[in-house]
Amino acid sequence: MKIIYLLEVESYKFTGKSFNGINFKRNKNGPISLEIYAGLKSLDKRYIKKEITQKADYPYPRHCISLIKPIKKINFSQPEMIFLNSVFESYLILSQTKLGEAAYSTEPMQEICKAEKKQGGILKGVNIDLNSVPLDEEILELYKDE
Repeated sequence: MKIIYLLEVESYKFTGKSFNGINFKRNKNGPISLEIYAGLKSLDKRYIKKEITQKADYPYPRHCISLIKPIKKINFSQPEMIFLNSVFESYLILSQTKLGEAAYSTEPMQEICKAEKKQGGILKGVNIDLNSVPLDEEILELYKDE
């Protein structure tokens, strides 16, 4: 879930818009998407296998999902593939702990954490506003003269 969240953050950072239109909410373990859970449920047992594992370096159970059989191929454009590969190269190598740190260091999660500090508890279920992700400085520089 955190990798897909970070994919969305990176998309806002470099394009100012969503990559896949998925919405995220605050949960006790970070950002979650009810849309993703619904999508996984529709694939459940026919296409995917789910296992729950526990690792020493991460205090929460990890839901591992793997394909049982191929699903319909999704065609991405070349720029989309380059973007996806770049994001995945950055985040797939991280441990669960480091992935969590990356997710919590984003502007939207920082804003929610500030509000939680004031309120004194987790704002479970609150929508995460990805519009608070600023465009990358290099992108702004590229388009400033246009």
